[in-house]
Amino acid sequence: MTSFTTTNGKLLDGAMQQFNRHGFAKTSMSDIAAAAGISRTSLYKHFSTKEEVFKGLSERINGRVYDAVVEAFSEQGAWDARLLRAINARVSWVYQLLHDSEYGRELIDEKNRICGGEILAANDRFQSLVAGLIGEQVHDRGRADLLAGLLIQSVNGVLEKAETSREAQANVTLLVEVFCRGLMTG
Repeated sequence: MTSFTTTNGKLLDGAMQQFNRHGFAKTSMSDIAAAAGISRTSLYKHFSTKEEVFKGLSERINGRVYDAVVEAFSEQGAWDARLLRAINARVSWVYQLLHDSEYGRELIDEKNRICGGEILAANDRFQSLVAGLIGEQVHDRGRADLLAGLLIQSVNGVLEKAETSREAQANVTLLVEVFCRGLMTG
C-alpha cells in the first residue's frame, strides 16, 4: 500500500512539512493532503491512517540513511574517522529533527513507538557494519560485535537526552572520539 511512487513522494514530503510544523499529534490527514496538494480521498487511497503515513516517511528516511551509512563506511581514511562519519550519517536525521522542528523530540518518540520493529532491524544492520569496522582494530569478531553494541547503545543514550542538534552532534562526536582512543590504546 505504501509503494514509493511520485505521488507517495509528494505525500511524504507534505507529511514531513506538516509534522515539522505541527508535530505528530496536531497534524491531521487533512493537513497532509493539503500540503501535498491532493484531496483527502486521494490521500486515503495511498495511506489509511496518519500512522501509516508516518511509517512510510520513516521507511523513506531509513533507506536514505542506510545509503549514507554505506557510503561513509566505504570512504577512504582512518578507521576512526570512517566510524565517526558513519555514525553521524546514521543519526543525521535526529540532528535534523532537533534543529528543524520544535517538535523534533516528539517526532523521534513517535518513530520509536510506531516503527519499533523496523528500528530494531535497522539497528541490527548498522551494528553489523560497525562491528566490521571495529574488527579492523580488535581482530576478534565476537569482541567487535560486543563493542559495536555498546557503542550504539551509548550513542542512542546521548541522542535520547540531547535537546538540540548542536548538543547531540557534539556529544556523539566526543563519545566516538573517546571510544576510538580507548580501542587504540587498549
